[in-house]
Amino acid sequence: MAEQLNLSGTEAVEYFFDRGWTDGLPVVPPTPDLVEKSLGVVDLAPDAVLGSVPERDRHLTAEKAAINSVMAGCKAEYFPLVVAALEAILDPQFNAHAVMSSTGGAALCLIVSGPLVEEHGFFHLNNALGSGSRANASIGRAVRLVAMNVFGARTGVMDASSIGHPGKYSMVLAETTPPTGWPTIVEELGAPTGSTSVTVLAAEGPRQIANHLNPDPRGWLLTIASAMRCPATFTVGKGAQVAVVLGYETRESLARDGWSKDEIRSFLAEHSRISAEELESAGVLLELDSAHNMVPEEDGLLPSVSSPDDILLVTAGGPGAGWSAYMPAWAPIQHSRVTSRLVTKAGHSEIIGGKDV
Repeated sequence: MAEQLNLSGTEAVEYFFDRGWTDGLPVVPPTPDLVEKSLGVVDLAPDAVLGSVPERDRHLTAEKAAINSVMAGCKAEYFPLVVAALEAILDPQFNAHAVMSSTGGAALCLIVSGPLVEEHGFFHLNNALGSGSRANASIGRAVRLVAMNVFGARTGVMDASSIGHPGKYSMVLAETTPPTGWPTIVEELGAPTGSTSVTVLAAEGPRQIANHLNPDPRGWLLTIASAMRCPATFTVGKGAQVAVVLGYETRESLARDGWSKDEIRSFLAEHSRISAEELESAGVLLELDSAHNMVPEEDGLLPSVSSPDDILLVTAGGPGAGWSAYMPAWAPIQHSRVTSRLVTKAGHSEIIGGKDV
């Protein structure tokens, strides 16, 4: 069981700052009653193990997760989503140790799909990747505090981020209802009706994509593909899993023109391929006989995504002037894979269909 301290609210905030237990912002003191309330929502014993990082010989209990969830400002009813996110991150395929320690500065990006988006008040239209929603901000922050306080991912200790980005405070993207005929992410994962899923991507910062004047939705996809094949992005030419956020005008126009999500993925995968010459002209040298063996395929091109299925299409964002967004992965798939879990209030989260996105 966790140690209990007798401190006033103000003293507790400063005490946590002094010990490096915060992300640079004040935290909510994790009083026993608040921690117990969160644990009660998921019906987990305090010592139930949610997962571990073997390389660090550290294990995450439900109690430690609840403590950090309270500190982050989460409501107790958010805790099932926090548990699902953490169990996805601690899946060996995600490779949490490398993600949390690399110089690449990856954020733990959570993508939420299902009825809990509306129920908990996630931002999923305007400002979908911005500030203002307690659910978006605190759930992502809880995951980050666990990374710091349980697994030691602190700057200068086990977090070697050279640059980092603001998503390392919190990075949660909630899916809005797709256009008619398009499945939600949780439906694509084969989950039962009424389910909510949390999908986790080790992500670089989002790139906002603009295409305000082209009336042809195909042109918008070409613009997105150009962002996906930017030579300055580490994974370009190496094959990764990525998230593409289809903004309001983009998704509505594509659906109206009869594009399916699978057709969009295939188009983006094809048009994001890049030649060795283009990489080299941008000053990027090909890696050969290394962890990333960048040998062009028969068409002379290298993949930016490993396959169309490795593009996670997210419908989010409100009306504007044709904005979309792109979130590259921190590293190619041999280093980290997207993982997903179903949210449940009955103990541990559930692996969806035994597969990842």
